Amino acid sequence: MKETNMENKMKAKLKKMTAIVFATAALVGCATAEAVKAGAEGNAPYAKAGFYTTLDSDGRLWVFPEGSQDLADYKEKGKPVRQVRRIAAGPQGQTVISTEAEHIAAYIAAKPGFFTVIRDERLWVLPENSDDHKAFLEKGPPVRQVRRIAAGPMGMTVISTEAEYIDAYLAN
Repeated sequence: MKETNMENKMKAKLKKMTAIVFATAALVGCATAEAVKAGAEGNAPYAKAGFYTTLDSDGRLWVFPEGSQDLADYKEKGKPVRQVRRIAAGPQGQTVISTEAEHIAAYIAAKPGFFTVIRDERLWVLPENSDDHKAFLEKGPPVRQVRRIAAGPMGMTVISTEAEYIDAYLAN
């Protein structure tokens, strides 16, 4: 049976559409692989000082403290069996994954220009390299404390020596 002119045109259109779909899929696949590779090199757009971050192919953000054994294992063996997840806690609503809840909390709390440390599920915030920061490192938590209950990330109480420090941290 002879194909009609209309059938030939339809087949030609279908071939073009299929080629476009495959070309688009290949380009998106390459871009995704490059983004994951860039993250694997520590250049993810969500990088924070002291942390290694990378997006997986599902858009989840993996976080490890730099120099940790968990990071070394991740680089050598891939995704760990033990996983802690915080759904929609990431910078753009991504799920954040690590091997310890403390790693995730520390990553989320970290902000440029601030020394942050979590003690007893409370977030200490001080300007980096300030006298208060140096004193905290030498002597521990100061006597003078200003607190904002449940004002920090993930509902943490934020503590500092000055209210202005907390305001600046929360505004950043």
